[in-house]
Amino acid sequence: MDPHNKVPPPDNYAAFLARLDAATTSLSTRARALDKALTAVSLLLGRYQRALRGWERRLVRVNEELARHSGEPQTSAALNELQRTAVQMESMHSAQVLRLTKKLSLMQGRLDAIGRSVRELEVSRAKLDTSRRLSQDRENLSKALYELAGTGGGAAKVPDLGLRNDLKEAREAVILAEALLEVKES
Repeated sequence: MDPHNKVPPPDNYAAFLARLDAATTSLSTRARALDKALTAVSLLLGRYQRALRGWERRLVRVNEELARHSGEPQTSAALNELQRTAVQMESMHSAQVLRLTKKLSLMQGRLDAIGRSVRELEVSRAKLDTSRRLSQDRENLSKALYELAGTGGGAAKVPDLGLRNDLKEAREAVILAEALLEVKES
C-alpha cells in the first residue's frame, strides 16, 4: 500500500453486503406475503371446521330421529334424504378441512424456511460487517505503522531501530489477533 496514495482502496465488501441485503429484502417481502396468505387460509380453515362440526351434529340428530322413527313412509323418506345430504356435506367439508390443513402446513413450512434463511443472512451480514471493520482497522493500523516507521527509504527518518522492531511486533500481534477472531467466527 502506497501511503502517499490518497485514493481509498476499493470496498470489496460492499458488493457482498448489497447481495445479502437484496436477498434479505426479497425473502422478507415473500415472508410478508406468505404470512398474509397464511392468515387467509387459517380463516378459511376455521370456517370449514365450524361447518364440518355443524354437519356432524346434524347427522347425529338425523340418525337419532331415524332410529326413533317408526311411522309414515314420507317422514322416513325425508329423514333418509336429510341423512344422505348430511353425509355428503360432512364428507365434502371433511375433505376441504384436510386439504386446507395440508396447505396450511406447507405454507407454515415455507414461512419457517424463509425465517431461518433471513436469520442466516443477518448473521452473515453481521460477520461480514465485522470483517469489513477489521479490514479497515488493519489498513489504518498499517498506514499508521508505516508512517511511524518511515516508508520508502524512510529508514533515516526513524533512527530508533528498537521502535521499528516494536512496530513490527505490534503489527504481527494484530495480524495474529485478527486471525484468531476469524477462526473463532467460523
